[in-house]
Amino acid sequence: MASRARHGVAPEDIDIVLCTHLHADHVGWNTKLLSGRWVPTFPNATYVFARREYEHWEAENANATAEEPLLHGSFADSVLPIVEAGRAQLVASDHELDHGIRLEPAPGHTPGNIVIRVERNGTRALLVGDAIHSPAQFADPGLSTRFCSDPAQSAETRIRLIDEVAETDTAFLTAHFPTPTLGRVIRRGAAFGFEDI
Repeated sequence: MASRARHGVAPEDIDIVLCTHLHADHVGWNTKLLSGRWVPTFPNATYVFARREYEHWEAENANATAEEPLLHGSFADSVLPIVEAGRAQLVASDHELDHGIRLEPAPGHTPGNIVIRVERNGTRALLVGDAIHSPAQFADPGLSTRFCSDPAQSAETRIRLIDEVAETDTAFLTAHFPTPTLGRVIRRGAAFGFEDI
């Protein structure tokens, strides 16, 4: 939030928020606590959620309790207030947001996990969220984390994404890597690597 402010961007200036999935660490800035209520941090934004992802967690929320809230309580405080405020847009996992900006299904980490593909004027980027957690997964793309709901499907998705962009000029943006978080995928024999661009 501090970097946003340094660039002169107010919360009211943000018009769209994309969530690759609805785990606690990817929805935490969706809302803020104001006078005891969770409200959208970006009051003029449309928050885009993949329908499959939202419906999965909505069903899971029916079994949540005060002692064991869903997703550490983040579904209740960072997702439901967005829906209740009428700011959520539920879309297909392969939704085209704008010309050259497309959501793409990347299941495995969560059932409705997506990545964001951007293509404009010959420049390509892939925002992978949690489809890839660690640079170690380039050496062994079959490795999944304990946070993946379907480790086998997560590995299959990761292998497909890595193989597709390896040795291309596609910028690969990650969520959990140490710096650099922006790079390109290179081949290293039967494995892969990640280099800064």
